[in-house]
Amino acid sequence: MTPAEVVLAIDVGGTKTLLGLVGAEGEVLAEHQVATRAEEADADDLGRVLRAVADLGVDVTRGTLAGVGAGFPEYVSPDGHLLSHEVISWGEQPDAALARVLRDRGLGDVPVRIDSDVRLGARGEAWRGAGRGLGSFLYVSLGTGLSTALVIGSRPWPGAHGEAIAFGEWPAPSVPGEEPVRNLERFASGAGIAERYLARTGVPRITRELTVNPDADALEVLTSAGAALGQAMAALVRVLDPEAVVLGGGLGSAAGPLHDALDATYAAAGVRAPIRTATLGPRSAMIGAAALAWTP
Repeated sequence: MTPAEVVLAIDVGGTKTLLGLVGAEGEVLAEHQVATRAEEADADDLGRVLRAVADLGVDVTRGTLAGVGAGFPEYVSPDGHLLSHEVISWGEQPDAALARVLRDRGLGDVPVRIDSDVRLGARGEAWRGAGRGLGSFLYVSLGTGLSTALVIGSRPWPGAHGEAIAFGEWPAPSVPGEEPVRNLERFASGAGIAERYLARTGVPRITRELTVNPDADALEVLTSAGAALGQAMAALVRVLDPEAVVLGGGLGSAAGPLHDALDATYAAAGVRAPIRTATLGPRSAMIGAAALAWTP
């Protein structure tokens, strides 16, 4: 019996990389996680990812490797080239580097496709998550950072230059008693919330701690962040008019004061697209990478 085809799906994050072998129906057959950051001086983060792929030992007994999809937390052009170095360090374009690693493993010339991680998260939710069956939706990824992707007909729109993900660049509101911040990401993302709390109190705390057990300062930061996000999301929905909004990312999927303030502000704006919570969790971009690899 000939083994079924599988794809290698890679989700490169700022701190960790998730790799998986995924079948044609989205079933995860094998999964592995490694740190993204390179340990050697002057080594790039992509080199760490390439070593993880080489060491993964792609188990061809699970199936014939049909392709590779990989997501990166950077701007990526519509033709699959990394355009920025804002989150991870890299030298060589990853599609060529991954193809070389797979050839060295004796797997032949396997097609490799690359996209930004938020567009792959959106693609994953369209394929097997909360966006399934929708003709269009706005995917909002709220975690350590903040970004978006517009999905039309199950495929995320990259924009003319691959930069249609920059919701975090939206202007941030001013809060009395706080120093103004540059943009919405610095105001309302996980990293931004932690920075704002530190500036107010002088106490370093991670955002997860702030959401689970908020003190008065944390409550003000989280509530203002949620209100700003709800207002900005409503404005974007008015412009794009999607069927729904799919809210994902670790912070976006979590209940708490931020989510409550976001929901209330968004509802008060009176826009018609309902908010759905993403359902694939931390696997969304990996499943999206698989969907990209399977796409004709």
